Amino acid sequence: MSDYTDQHDKLAVHLQELYKKHRKLDEEIKLLYNSFVDDHEINVLKTKKLWLKDEIHRLETELKEL
Repeated sequence: MSDYTDQHDKLAVHLQELYKKHRKLDEEIKLLYNSFVDDHEINVLKTKKLWLKDEIHRLETELKEL
């Protein structure tokens, strides 16, 4: 395989993993909201979720440029 294909495949797999983590955090945050957990704990998870969203956007942009 070419370097392009290898790089594209690795990025695509990594992107799918990030999507899964993002969805999992979203579900966890919803559960915590319903459990009346401390706001700090929810904010930490929201920050992680935003970081994942930024990383997803970066990888999507990188894949489009390939």
